[in-house]
Amino acid sequence: MNEPSISHPNEPKGNAIRKRLDKAVGLGLRTYTPSQLVVAKAKGCHLWSVDGRKLVDFTSGVLVANLGHAHPLFERLYRQYADGMPRNAYNMIAPVEVEASERLIESMRNPKAQKILWAASGSEGIQKAMWAALHRYPGRPIMVATRGGFHGKKGLAGDVTGESSTNPNVRWISFPMYDANPPAFYQAELDALAKAHPGKIVLLITEPYLGAKGSFHPPKWYHKLLQAWCEKHDVALIFDEVQASHGRTGRMYAFQTYGIRPDLVVMGKGLGNGEPVAAVAGRADLIDALRYGEASDTYSGNPRACAAVCATLDVFEQERIVDNCRAMAKVMWRGLNDLMKRFPFIRDVRGEGLVYGVEMCDDATANRCVLEAYYGTGKLGVHFLGPLAGKVLRVSPPLVVTESELESAFAVLETAWQRVKA
Repeated sequence: MNEPSISHPNEPKGNAIRKRLDKAVGLGLRTYTPSQLVVAKAKGCHLWSVDGRKLVDFTSGVLVANLGHAHPLFERLYRQYADGMPRNAYNMIAPVEVEASERLIESMRNPKAQKILWAASGSEGIQKAMWAALHRYPGRPIMVATRGGFHGKKGLAGDVTGESSTNPNVRWISFPMYDANPPAFYQAELDALAKAHPGKIVLLITEPYLGAKGSFHPPKWYHKLLQAWCEKHDVALIFDEVQASHGRTGRMYAFQTYGIRPDLVVMGKGLGNGEPVAAVAGRADLIDALRYGEASDTYSGNPRACAAVCATLDVFEQERIVDNCRAMAKVMWRGLNDLMKRFPFIRDVRGEGLVYGVEMCDDATANRCVLEAYYGTGKLGVHFLGPLAGKVLRVSPPLVVTESELESAFAVLETAWQRVKA
């Protein structure tokens, strides 16, 4: 049974388009967001609806548009890199793919980042990273994942997502969230797995921070503990940076933020600033375990995707994007904590760089906050995604956001959230 279309007052164009969408497109394609913005234009850190509503973008798409929308330098360089190239180069070699691969490896400054596997989406990149480890160690079936992670919905990526799995070879360890367990607690979990499956564990996969679970950011010692255990037992450490790479945590790569060197790093989303592209960078012995055709697909490493990667790297270098992220992180932290002091329904603020979780008192309040932020002051609103894990709003504006744009957004939320009663 179809749910009724989302409708908003004074949005005749948007309401009509939402109804058309519901008739033509399956409900399962989208995650629920109370506003369901119908976007007409996007530029910089702002969005405009088809009915003329202007909003500050606190989503970057879904942590994709790290350089903002219609970034002039990115768009110009993207066209230059892609000029004359076919849209697909299956079983051909486009020079831009080689350039993107070499530059991506160089930018990581990780001696374990030796070769690249391209993919068309983050979950495909996860799948290929896991394939590489499984092919490298064919006698080891056991895969370890941290509870609460999100790596994808399909295949092996889906098997290691969440807290349980139908795959009998998946085992789980804890990730620091609300608890305050000491390092020995996590070490004991790992050691118990090594004892239960001697010589049979092939990989350990985790995220830098738990995004979909509600934005939980662990202490620095946690990932270092995982890496030390993996090195001791010759287990491939896969770091899922699909939503965390390219400046989001205040360093170019999240593994740099946490002071580790994973065996395989999976990147996506911001990697191409909106062009569908993902990549696995890691040890050559792991990646070369996959032979001809074992990781191929129609769109991976296509010239347009690789052109976007090169253009993104250029803009990061020329405009010092990561420096801006670190500077704006201080403004963001101050602004979100000021909101928490003002509104008792905000229970917690947590994050780093320009990715934060604002935890509300309950699911209904979180949804109402998204909707009231959308309505804003009438002239200006703030665009959020639907709440994570029921009651957590993710705050992830483009990394090019300015202090004045953040202050403008906070002023809108000050007004809009006065209409919310917990």
